[in-house]
Amino acid sequence: MPTLTAINHNPHMRMVYDRLKENGKHSSVAQIAVMRKMVVIAFSLFKTKESYDIERFVKTGAEEKAA
Repeated sequence: MPTLTAINHNPHMRMVYDRLKENGKHSSVAQIAVMRKMVVIAFSLFKTKESYDIERFVKTGAEEKAA
C-alpha cells in the first residue's frame, strides 16, 4: 500500500499522520487523510508539470496557526 510506504519513508507524510493520531484519529482515518494528501499533491504536480519538492508542500507550525 503506497500510503503506508509514504508514512514510513516520507518525513512530511509521517508528520501529517502523527499529528492526526495525536488528535485522536483512528489509524485508518489518518491513513486515508495521508492518501488524499498524496492524491492532491500528485494532481497538482501533474497539472503544473513540476517535480515533487518537499519544501513546497510542508507547512510549519507557525504557518498553520496563521492560516
